[in-house]
Amino acid sequence: MSFLDELISSYFTYALAVVAVLHVALTLGPIAKRRRNKNIEELTAINELPNLGKPRLSGKRIDGTVVVAGGSIAGLLTARICSTHFSRVIVVEPEAWLSTKAGVSHELTGGKGENGKKPNPRARVMQYNAIHNYHVYTLYALRELFPNFDAEARKIDPDAIASSDIKLHVGGRHLKAPHGFYKGDFPMHFSVNRHTYETLLRKLVKRDCDNIEYVTGTVVGINTITNSTRDRVESAIIRSKDGVETTEPTLLVVDCTGPASAALKWVSTPAKPLKVPRDIYDPKMFYTTCEFEVNPAAMEKVPIPGGYANSRVILVYTPDPRIARNTVYIFRREHNTVQIACGGWDMHERPRSIDDIRTFISQIKGTEPFPSFVSQLLDALEDNNCGASATYTDTRCPPCHSIKYHAVADKLPSNLIALGDSVMRVNPVRGQGCTKAMIGAATLSGILQRCEPIFDQSSGRDILPHNFGKTFWEKHNRRIASLWVQTKADDYNWATTVPVEGETLKKGAFLRWYGRNFLNVAYHNERIAAVLHNSSMFIAPGTDAISPDIAIRVVWAGFKEFLGITRS
Repeated sequence: MSFLDELISSYFTYALAVVAVLHVALTLGPIAKRRRNKNIEELTAINELPNLGKPRLSGKRIDGTVVVAGGSIAGLLTARICSTHFSRVIVVEPEAWLSTKAGVSHELTGGKGENGKKPNPRARVMQYNAIHNYHVYTLYALRELFPNFDAEARKIDPDAIASSDIKLHVGGRHLKAPHGFYKGDFPMHFSVNRHTYETLLRKLVKRDCDNIEYVTGTVVGINTITNSTRDRVESAIIRSKDGVETTEPTLLVVDCTGPASAALKWVSTPAKPLKVPRDIYDPKMFYTTCEFEVNPAAMEKVPIPGGYANSRVILVYTPDPRIARNTVYIFRREHNTVQIACGGWDMHERPRSIDDIRTFISQIKGTEPFPSFVSQLLDALEDNNCGASATYTDTRCPPCHSIKYHAVADKLPSNLIALGDSVMRVNPVRGQGCTKAMIGAATLSGILQRCEPIFDQSSGRDILPHNFGKTFWEKHNRRIASLWVQTKADDYNWATTVPVEGETLKKGAFLRWYGRNFLNVAYHNERIAAVLHNSSMFIAPGTDAISPDIAIRVVWAGFKEFLGITRS
């Protein structure tokens, strides 16, 4: 060996030793543990779980009223949280039928509309009949809020609580769920239709919370008072379904109006205008949910991995963005139904038959062939005349938005907050909307557990601390910001996406590169696949995916891809 070879070898060995020492220090030592614990606290709502729905630390409810604008999933979760902390909660919901027996009934309404479309009784919830799935964190939180949640869910369907294995295929390539990593204790998740979830949630909240009132109407404004510190909401203006306006004194107002984002109108008046910064982009996402009534016996011979009876999620197919733009989701649902969602970016197809679904799938390009059992599943649906009862729900997803309340928190009333789609609406392709609402509710719960009211001399009553709203906005933003960054970066994969004003579709290129090569590593490493599963299910911080040992593997995978070195 020459002197130069020895020198290079020595330096290479030294470099490897340094990397090894850094790896141990950064991933296994006390510094790494403290850093990860900090990430769990700041970036997730995991630490809020033990106190969800539990009595206040002081043991006494705050004497006063909370007004929750909107009675869908975000509003119901917020009302459940606030019922523990305040003596009175009012949920203001525009749709009157939700306050009748029909609002808590799981009976199927059935029927078809024009062109086979499924009627939507929830006029203000566009995706009420659309395909949905929920993350593991949602189930963990529901179990804390309602101790008998599993039993109630299984009354609707014995398989409502199921494995969180989503049978993910990316461009045809199957990312196997890391069952071995969990040693027989693979996480479960709640798996039902969107309307079933909302109905069950409403039923449980009404059953368990006797201090919640339901008003049919709309919150149309707020009255604020200015003290020496900052503005505070003194009362909410509620307009009934008959157009009569009343004023409700309140300690806290929560905007859960979804995409309407009503708080934007409340906080800006001609006398005191306020511009809240907002980012908007349009991924031009479309999908159609095709729903079939199915006799389970008809599916017994279909070679679905794990068997039809044992599969709640049958397939989640997402495209390799370099060669395709279409998605296919197949779920087995309650009441012996199967949902097949055909969607994509700037998609123009609107399936209206089993044959249309076949055509849609046949046009999808992948790095590997489309799973063959899907064709046999479609044959079984056709052979058993399931198309006769099929219904179709078309969804054109509106532009995504992120309202930056946290950036103007000092200018907002101290006791006005918002959560769910009222703050951020992301592309539903990852099914994050309902979990985002749960994270917001859990964040509110944690802040309420730690705060004590203060006496306000001007009103002669207890009020929330003057920093209440700012604390919420900052903590809530840290926990949901990554959803916006990640889904936007993914949506910028497609040239048809209309980006945020001032941005180009090149933004997020590194995230896309890292994500693609992270997947390439996860295909071959079960521990890293488990990191992906846990972070995507919101039961671990996303920063786990960039820990030093994983980052080294991902960069190496990217380097090999650049050199054209592949691994089967």
